[in-house]
Amino acid sequence: MAQIDAVPSTPTRTEPTGTSALAARRWLLVVAPALAGALAVLGAAADPYTGDGAALYEAYANDPDSLQVKALAYHVAYLFWGLAALLLAGLVRRRGSWIANTAGALALLGLTTMPGFVLADFYDSSIGALFGVDGALQVEDRMEGMWALAVLASSGALGLVLALPVAAFAAWRAGLLAWWGAVAATAGIVVGFFVLGPTVGAGLVLTAGFVVLSVALARVDREAWAVAPTA
Repeated sequence: MAQIDAVPSTPTRTEPTGTSALAARRWLLVVAPALAGALAVLGAAADPYTGDGAALYEAYANDPDSLQVKALAYHVAYLFWGLAALLLAGLVRRRGSWIANTAGALALLGLTTMPGFVLADFYDSSIGALFGVDGALQVEDRMEGMWALAVLASSGALGLVLALPVAAFAAWRAGLLAWWGAVAATAGIVVGFFVLGPTVGAGLVLTAGFVVLSVALARVDREAWAVAPTA
């Protein structure tokens, strides 16, 4: 009886599990810094007043609509800012990994604090509208005496400001990110956040640095996004 040879099966090509999800995560990282900068510009443009004292409470009470746009824009800007640091830190798996861990901790510190702090704008506007500028100033004086508030505000702001530059440095140390991307992001934060303050010009400087970082992130080797091998 003649032997019947088995028909060879045609191999099928399948995409690695999670490829599309990783691609989405990659592009989220690429656009997150640029979105954070653009939203910071919107927040600064919508802000009824960028100073402090009685004039601030009067402006916030008289223009709650612009204030809401400002608060929402900054809230989402901080979210994208911290998210970019977290995602970038997650790419660093060997050299520079402890620096990336530090960046992740800083990002969490900023994310759990700074977006929530914009809620104070709503209270400032409402207190000023209902109880006048003097009432708002009395509340401010009362809050300034609370030491835990100062700790939360300073540590949260420090975490947000440092997270992305530290994550970018870790990625450069790991050979993933071009040096000019890390420098641009750091320069944008230093000039926009510290030198110029909460103005449209500062937001534009910040956005410029973050856009350069986004370009550098788009050039990161896609192999860096490959699923880590299991033991």
